[in-house]
Amino acid sequence: MSLVKKSYFLSRKDYKFRPYLDVGLSGNKQLAIPKKSNGASYVIKGGNRECACNEFVGLRLAKMLGVCVPNAYLVEPKQYTYEVAIEYLAPMPKPDLDRVRNEESLLRAYVYGVIAHCLFEDRDVMDFLFADNKLYTFDFADGFRTDDIIISVMENASKLTATVPAEFVAKFITPDVDYHPNTLFAYEMLVDEQQVCDKAYFDAALDDICARFLSIPDEEINGMLNALGTQYPAALVAHFKHYIDEIRKFCQQ
Repeated sequence: MSLVKKSYFLSRKDYKFRPYLDVGLSGNKQLAIPKKSNGASYVIKGGNRECACNEFVGLRLAKMLGVCVPNAYLVEPKQYTYEVAIEYLAPMPKPDLDRVRNEESLLRAYVYGVIAHCLFEDRDVMDFLFADNKLYTFDFADGFRTDDIIISVMENASKLTATVPAEFVAKFITPDVDYHPNTLFAYEMLVDEQQVCDKAYFDAALDDICARFLSIPDEEINGMLNALGTQYPAALVAHFKHYIDEIRKFCQQ
């Protein structure tokens, strides 16, 4: 049985750690290997404050949408930095676009992955990994309109109000979510530039992802965000709730 099954957390005591030097994931990384079982290993990714929360929420939400992604967990106990555990997948040579076009499972994984990155407003290059003959996407660290500075202010809000007007701090840590998922970019990339699919396929994929998002039970969202709130400030949890509500509004259109 998995050491993290039915949980949002990976416990440090169950794993041994070594440096992880492979490319493909930004941030500081280690490889967590189970001490007493043959279970999965995990890439432990840390660094900036937004890195772990965005990866955790992004990969969890993407999986709920039927996107092919690795499993993700928060690392406990939290030490000097926030960390996320991402399931280690042994990479294989990536398929070229011709193969993606001609294999339905790869095409679906690629199109759904690109749409997910746009839906979460990921500002970085979209990463894909081929493993176990499946095409996975990952690295949502630059999505969801969060950044290191905002989370730092959230962490220190009570101290800051001693020297900075409280209304300024409150406005800073509750930024408006001017949500604009760049699905047009995804369309132009997939349909016009790479020509991996046609308009009908893209539209059907976007409709399916939106329908899946609207069908996610509230208890799934709340469980994920409650887990996040055990390590991150309440203001960040509120931000993600607001952001998820904005995605729902988009999906209802």
